[in-house]
Amino acid sequence: MARAVRSAPESRDEAPVSRRTQGERRDEAERRILEAAALIVAENGLEAITLAEAGARAGYSRGLPSHYFKTKADLLSALGAYIIDSFIADRRAASPELTGYDGLIASFKYYFVMPARTPVMARAFHAVLAGALTVPPITATVAKLNRETRGEIAAGLKAGIAAGRLRPDIDLETESALILAGLRGSVAQWLVDPEGVDLEAISARFIATVEGRLAK
Repeated sequence: MARAVRSAPESRDEAPVSRRTQGERRDEAERRILEAAALIVAENGLEAITLAEAGARAGYSRGLPSHYFKTKADLLSALGAYIIDSFIADRRAASPELTGYDGLIASFKYYFVMPARTPVMARAFHAVLAGALTVPPITATVAKLNRETRGEIAAGLKAGIAAGRLRPDIDLETESALILAGLRGSVAQWLVDPEGVDLEAISARFIATVEGRLAK
């Protein structure tokens, strides 16, 4: 007679299954809601998004987002910050060894590559940028993000000056604003007409122009 197969007893040394904290669950829920919001905005624009729809699209109850984002404007404001933070994290992960001026050039290259890799996030971000013109809470968030981005560009240029690679007379504030405008304007054109705009060619020319114009 065959013996019944018994399951192996649990080892006392086996690590217990870790349970997520309330904070971890909240972070995951917010992330999933923001990702769902980005998808909705990318597909149909700012007007199409509601807190309920974002919750349902994320796989939660339609009422959950209101616990984290009180209004649609709050959700869109958080979405803009989330997209920027994701971009910065991805850029740094792509070339973690690069800092200073070299890190700045790497960020330019990544900015031109990113839209084709993550078109949903790129479209959502530019929709939020456009919404900043008419939605005050988004205006404040985008203005803050713009200042921080210009500050990062200026820091990279300053590092290039310190390394003797760029002219010391560069107007950091003005150049940072011009560079940011060129980056965003190029991507915005590609999003509208991807067949008619060659981002790879623009990336090479953009970086060569910046370096040539500012070189010591």
